[in-house]
Amino acid sequence: MSQLVEPKIYEGKDLETIFFRPMFVGKDAQDLGIKVMYNMPVPTTLNFWRGGTDILQKYAGGWSGGGASDKFQKSIALSKVKAEMGYSASDYFTMVFEQIAARPDVNLDDLSGTELEEAETALFRDALRESIRATMWIGNTKRTNGKFDTFDGLLTQFYNEMAADTTEVKVSSISSVDYDATEGGETILKKTWNQADIKLKELKSQGQLVFFVTSDIYSKYEESLDNASLDTAYVARQTGRPELLWRGIPVVDMQVSGYIQTLGDSTMPKSWCILTDRRNVALAVNTASFPGTEIRMWYNPDEMQNRQRAVFAAGCDYLLPEFVSCLVKM
Repeated sequence: MSQLVEPKIYEGKDLETIFFRPMFVGKDAQDLGIKVMYNMPVPTTLNFWRGGTDILQKYAGGWSGGGASDKFQKSIALSKVKAEMGYSASDYFTMVFEQIAARPDVNLDDLSGTELEEAETALFRDALRESIRATMWIGNTKRTNGKFDTFDGLLTQFYNEMAADTTEVKVSSISSVDYDATEGGETILKKTWNQADIKLKELKSQGQLVFFVTSDIYSKYEESLDNASLDTAYVARQTGRPELLWRGIPVVDMQVSGYIQTLGDSTMPKSWCILTDRRNVALAVNTASFPGTEIRMWYNPDEMQNRQRAVFAAGCDYLLPEFVSCLVKM
């Protein structure tokens, strides 16, 4: 057997349970580091609730009433998108077979259709997940070279907000002196924190603040930790660190530096350090409210090619600009 020719179409509930829900709930959603809203009612609304604070009143009979909790809302614009991949028949079978061969419980002499289907699904799902994740950060609908242009990513939206005269995003540039310093990574994190709005800093106790950084800043901060004259730093230098923290706030590598370098986009800063609340930013994916959403995998005999296609809607946004503090370097 050297070809996979059985067509597969997923719609409705199968589309949700087999493909998208495994990507956007549970650990996979947590790995994105932001709020994920999957198949929420359209228009999809990002909410941030803040309970009232000054609610105590002098005691008196009757009902004195009170103000409602602060509520902030913003609709996330969803764009209908598609993803397509094509492989030569021999390459495709090899890739799918490799997915199966890595499992210890599979009889390679008696492969069932279910096992092949699961391997095909995993292959396409992994590619979809990474494409959505990268676009969530660096997407730009005005980019003319066709790279990550299906919907505006968070970095594009932050940068557009920075350029506005009425911006509430706290932003400044990373100087070459700070960037090249031995303790440059820590200096950048500290400056991002120092310029943040006091309301954002006050959310630290709730455990939802996070630094999103590009790989170069992540490495610089880790190097500064290696320079500490402690036994624990020596051990961590050899074994690595499962995660980095700055004053208890997670430092997360966005893992988009490689993509930014190949974009050919002069308006996109190469280095980013962003402090925000995870609840303030969200990715929305919808496979239930738009006509024509589907996953299709088929074999084209004329081209001797296996093809995969996904049609769905996606978008991302942030709610409160004052809850975003950025340092950038072109």
